[in-house]
Amino acid sequence: MAAKRACEDLDRLKRDVVSVFLEAKTVRLSRDVSFYEDAQMSRDVHERIDALIKHLLIGHSGEPCPAGERPIVSASSEWD
Repeated sequence: MAAKRACEDLDRLKRDVVSVFLEAKTVRLSRDVSFYEDAQMSRDVHERIDALIKHLLIGHSGEPCPAGERPIVSASSEWD
């Protein structure tokens, strides 16, 4: 099996997702938040997750990220 290439963008996106999620969790546990504030924190987490998924799917000139955990898409498909 070939070694996977390192991708700095993928590493940064993963760190962003984790940090935003942990920050939202800490805020929610430390005090009572309003529905608006909770929705905004959830939106921030979802935006970061969406960016991560987008990078995995088309982050390298329209091609999947080669540093992903597993192939998201492949050239051959059993549905062809």
